[in-house]
Amino acid sequence: MEICIVTDTKNDKSQQLAEEIRGTTLLLEMEYADESIGSSGTAFFVADDKIATNCHVLLEATTVIAKHVEADVIYTVEGIIAFDTANDLAILKILDEGASFQLGDSDRAQPGEPIYVLGYPGYPEEERRSKAEGTLVGFLNHGKRIWFKAPVGPGYSGGPMLNSKGEVIAVHHGSKNRSGDAGIAIPSNALKALLTEAQGAKVEPLSAWQKRRDVLNVTVYKLYGCGTWPKRSIVMLRLAWHLIKGFCYAILANIKTDAEDYARVITIYDKIIASKLIPFLGAAYAYRGMAKSELQNYQDAMEDANEAILLEPKSYNGYYSRGYVNQGLGKSKADQGDITEAEKLYQAAISDCAEAINLKPERAKIYNTRGWAKYLFGQLETEQGNAAAAQNLYQEAISDADEALYLQPKSAKFRSNTYHTRGAAKAALGDHKAAIEDFSESIRLNPKEALYYHDRGKAKEALNQHEEAKADFAKATELDPDFEKHP
Repeated sequence: MEICIVTDTKNDKSQQLAEEIRGTTLLLEMEYADESIGSSGTAFFVADDKIATNCHVLLEATTVIAKHVEADVIYTVEGIIAFDTANDLAILKILDEGASFQLGDSDRAQPGEPIYVLGYPGYPEEERRSKAEGTLVGFLNHGKRIWFKAPVGPGYSGGPMLNSKGEVIAVHHGSKNRSGDAGIAIPSNALKALLTEAQGAKVEPLSAWQKRRDVLNVTVYKLYGCGTWPKRSIVMLRLAWHLIKGFCYAILANIKTDAEDYARVITIYDKIIASKLIPFLGAAYAYRGMAKSELQNYQDAMEDANEAILLEPKSYNGYYSRGYVNQGLGKSKADQGDITEAEKLYQAAISDCAEAINLKPERAKIYNTRGWAKYLFGQLETEQGNAAAAQNLYQEAISDADEALYLQPKSAKFRSNTYHTRGAAKAALGDHKAAIEDFSESIRLNPKEALYYHDRGKAKEALNQHEEAKADFAKATELDPDFEKHP
C-alpha cells in the first residue's frame, strides 16, 4: 500500500518539501487489562512486514491494534522483533505487508532544514492522520536526539519525521515543552541499526516483552517524567523507598538462605515480586526458583528461572538459577533410575552454568555448581561403564572447584561446600588421601554438616582406616539421624 501526501500550498516553506511521499503509516490503538481502550500512538513501515514505533507507546497494553486509517485496514501485530529502550525504539512484526518508508541518513540532517512529522493526534475523537510541519533546530545529547520546532503532541509518538526528500530522518519521541510547539526525535541511524538487529530475530509476544527488566525501567521513567515537579518528587520518594525495601528484603532472604529456611525465603521473594521492585525482580525470580528447587518443587522452580532469564537476558542470575534447578532435577531423576533423563538434565545444567560464567566470569558460586553437576554426571557415566568419560568429568569438576576457591577466598560456608565438591571428585578418581584432606578442610570450616563426615568416612574406609571411618559415620549420624550407620 502507498500513501501519497501532496503539498497544496504556495509561497510558503512547505513548498520545500517533497511533492510526493511514499510509505504506510498506522494508528496504534491500545487495549488494557481492564478492557479499556486508551492512548494511541503512531507506527510506520520500515520493511514489508515490519513497523517501527516508540517503546513507551506499547507499555502496559495487553493488545495492540494497528490501523491503516486511510485504507480502512487493520493489520495483525505478531509481536516485538527488536527493541532499544535507550533510544525508545521498537520494531514489531506484522502478519501482512505495507509500503515501507525510505530511511535517510540522520547524520546529514542540518539545522534549519524543513521537516514534518506524521501522526494521529486527534484520537479518540477522530482517527485522521495529521502532518505537523516545522524546522529542525539542532541536536542534543551528543547527537543522540534531534530537536525540532513543530506543533506536535500526544498521538505523534512513534511517527516518522521526514525531510524534504520524503526520507525518514528521525522517529518522534515526545514534546519538548508544555506548549507543544517543539519536539524531540530519535535519529534514523539508530533505527537503521535496530532494523539490522531485527534480521532473523525471533518474534517475542508483547506480554513477554513487557516483563523484561529494561522495559519495566522504561515504565518507571515514564511515570517519573509525567506531571508537575511535586508529583515527580513523590514518585522519586516512592522509588527511593522501593530501593530501601528491596535491599532489606534481599538481606533477609540471604539470612534465611544461610539458615536453609527455604519456605521463608520463598515468602520473602514473593513479596519482592508482588511489590514489583524492579531492580530486584530478576534476582528474586532466580533465587526463588533455587529455593523451590531445594524443596523439590522443580516445575515451579524452572518457571521462575525462565522468568528471570526473560526479565534480564544479559544477567547471569537466570541462567545460574536454571542450571541449579536442572542439577537438582537431574539428581532426582537419577535417584528414580531414569538415567537417560538425568544425563540430559546434567548436560543442561552444565550448559546453563557455562552461559552464566560467560556473563559473570568472576562469580565463584557458578563454578562450584557446575563442578558439582559434572561430578554427579560423572557418577552416572561410571555406573554406565563409561570410565573415560567419567574421569574427564571428575577432572573438570576439580578444575571448577579450584577456580571457585581462587575466586572466593573468604566465605567459610561456601569454601566448605567447594572443598567437598573437590574432595568428592578426587575420591571418585581414587585419590582418597587427597579427598580426605579436602573433606577435613570442609569439616574445619563447617563442622555441623553431616555429609562431610560421611564422605570422609567412605574415603577412610577405602584406605582401610576402618576405626576412623566408623567414628566419622557415627558423627554423621549424630548430626543427622537420616544418615544410617555405615555397615
